Amino acid sequence: MVPLFAVSVCAISFLSFIPPSRAADQTADPPVDYRQQIRPILRQRCIACHGALKQEAGLRLDTAELAIQGGDSGPAIVRGDVAASILVDRISASDAAERMPPEKEGAPLSAEQITLLRSWIAAGAAAPADEQPEADPKA
Repeated sequence: MVPLFAVSVCAISFLSFIPPSRAADQTADPPVDYRQQIRPILRQRCIACHGALKQEAGLRLDTAELAIQGGDSGPAIVRGDVAASILVDRISASDAAERMPPEKEGAPLSAEQITLLRSWIAAGAAAPADEQPEADPKA
């Protein structure tokens, strides 16, 4: 029979050889994909009021770069800084009068949608460099 002390030493030695990056990969959330996860939220919930046809408060959200440029209140998204991103304040506001989208435009974003947007912004708000804004259908 192997002494318990020898088993413990072997187990600790084995665990110390696991590379830190591999251990972190197993616990880290996968990165948020702009095209697959963020853009659909913005299209479905925001672009009717912040797109090519209408720009409430001077804000367009049909591309990440336009959201970063912002509108009358400044940048809607600050890459890597969730707390400074007005978009997050507005979609998660507890006061219905401040929350986006407005009540008349539908239900608030889900907790999952807000978490995705927060995670994407915190990770740097990466988006395709070739993303094009909606075309103005009146043009």
